Amino acid sequence: MRIAPGSTVISLISAVMIAFSPQTALAGDTPDVKAGALIFAHYGYDLTESPSEEYQSGDPRPNAFDIDRVYLNFKTKIDDTFSVRVTSDVGRTSDKKLELFLKYAYLQVNASDEIKLRFGSAGTPQVGFSDKFWGQRWLAKSFTDQEKILSSADLGIFALGSHADGLFSWSTAIINGEGYGNPESDTDKAAQVRLTVDPLNGDIKLPISIFASRDVFTHEDIDPTTTMVASVGLAHEYVNVWGEYVTDTAGELGGAGVSTNVVATVPDLFNVVVRYDMWDPDTDTETDAHATIRAGITKDFAKKISAGVMFEQTQEEADMENPSKGVFLRMQAGF
Repeated sequence: MRIAPGSTVISLISAVMIAFSPQTALAGDTPDVKAGALIFAHYGYDLTESPSEEYQSGDPRPNAFDIDRVYLNFKTKIDDTFSVRVTSDVGRTSDKKLELFLKYAYLQVNASDEIKLRFGSAGTPQVGFSDKFWGQRWLAKSFTDQEKILSSADLGIFALGSHADGLFSWSTAIINGEGYGNPESDTDKAAQVRLTVDPLNGDIKLPISIFASRDVFTHEDIDPTTTMVASVGLAHEYVNVWGEYVTDTAGELGGAGVSTNVVATVPDLFNVVVRYDMWDPDTDTETDAHATIRAGITKDFAKKISAGVMFEQTQEEADMENPSKGVFLRMQAGF
């Protein structure tokens, strides 16, 4: 959901803060209000052989500072059953301005100690799960979000649960399907479900998951889109490994891809990060696939304060001899 810039943005943030302020609560109420912010930013230096038609040998290499994301987050616990979350996002508009978006805006109902219901704009079952295990969204989005296969948030009804102390977890949703940044444009809805089992579920975690998303209530002349994801992770104090295989089909058009990463930690010193992504949007076409590799060193200075130097390269199947590549200084800062 896009919000107009300027005074409207300020008015929205002010209204949210006032609405969540303890001073506005009814007599005797003391809502648990939490507010926070998170910034993702980078400096990039292009190393591509021919970065643009305007670039000439001997000219300064293309380089830029930029803001990738700014999250403003508000949460309030009304009582043991009800809570509310409002989170904004920031991205570039079509005219290249940084503009505020509404990403999360939902009421959560704790149906039991193990089951939660959410109504509104909330995180979808797979993307947030992948992001949490990857743990480095400030370096890159999770694979299905990066390739615009799935949206990280959408408008609808959500249910999620965790059982047997985390041995088994699940998440399901009925959503518009266009993503949180777009209005509903048709009668279609997307039904999504993720099932996860962790046979270790201790100091070492081994989540094994399957995810499915399918369009429902589609017109007869429209092929519904079906997305399947199989994933597995391994988390230890010193290493985090994640991998997922994705298929995305609509009628005769079918895409497939894989993503895998390793984050190795030297305690109190630094992290070594390596990630490989490959996506082929149409497996029947020979020149439309692309692959991205990222490798670098990061340092966590405090909770939500991190920085790193990353080499990133994307190779297009249609132009194998001239991959785009660069060096990036990336950071996150928040509270």
